Amino acid sequence: MTIVYPAISLPGGMEWFWIFLIFLILFGAPALPKLFRALGKSVREFKKAQDGFYDEMDKAEREDEKAQGKKEPTDKPSGPKPSSTTDA
Repeated sequence: MTIVYPAISLPGGMEWFWIFLIFLILFGAPALPKLFRALGKSVREFKKAQDGFYDEMDKAEREDEKAQGKKEPTDKPSGPKPSSTTDA
C-alpha cells in the first residue's frame, strides 16, 4: 500500500495578498507597522543567537582538534615524498 502525502509549500503571490488583508482587518492599519517591527526584531535576535551558537561550536571544535593534536600524532608520513617520475 502506498501512502501519498500532500505537498506543503510556502504561500504564493495571491496567498500572501489574502494573508496581508486578513492581518489588516484583524489588527488595523496603525498596528501593522508595530507588529512587523516586533517581528523583525525577533528575527534579528534569533539570527544573533544562532550566530553565537555556531561560533561556540566552532570554538569547541578548534579546541578539540588542538587537544587531539597534542595527544595523537598525525598519520602522515614524515619522510620524503615519493617521486612521481619513474626511472626507465
